[in-house]
Amino acid sequence: MTLRNEVEKFRKWASAYPVQERTGEWEDDYHDWSAFHEAAITFLAASSPDEWVDEDVSDLLYAIARDNESEYLAEEVAVNIDTLLKLSELAIHSQEVDAKWQLAAQLGSLCERQQEAEALLLQFVEDQDEYVSRRALISLGQLKSTRAEEFAERAWGTGDEYQRIAALWVLKDVASEKLPAYIEKAEVDGRQYLIHNSREIQNV
Repeated sequence: MTLRNEVEKFRKWASAYPVQERTGEWEDDYHDWSAFHEAAITFLAASSPDEWVDEDVSDLLYAIARDNESEYLAEEVAVNIDTLLKLSELAIHSQEVDAKWQLAAQLGSLCERQQEAEALLLQFVEDQDEYVSRRALISLGQLKSTRAEEFAERAWGTGDEYQRIAALWVLKDVASEKLPAYIEKAEVDGRQYLIHNSREIQNV
């Protein structure tokens, strides 16, 4: 059992899965996640990023992306900080959106390697995918990045409700003096989930 073989098995299964039914958690229907997980973990344990070739990186990102509901493989990658940093760097220009947001989320916990994690997150926050950008923004807040407030205000400016929710939490995380003003703006905005999060923040 190798990661390459397990990726091919999953690709074959996925190719037969009706495209119109690929919504929500469709990957959870896969019949052999245990083997897929084991192969990825074995690969991580038996190799280092310096040894990876392009196909290895592609396989690993594919596996993480398919595992987006449990986020188990992303958490396993994050066990080794150097591996997380290197794979995140390699993922920046990948098309595997569901791998990128998971890695961006994991980077938010690297306070002991803040400078390196922040440099990567500042690239992820510019991603064209809204969710990748949003998760990177949240991680910048968790790291207490000096750039977090700037990107939170930019996120607010998009007008997107979920971007605005993330902006509020980031402003809270970095103890921004601007948070009260944005709480007021949330009340004016009036959308349900934004109001709910705004009031939750006030009650924390």
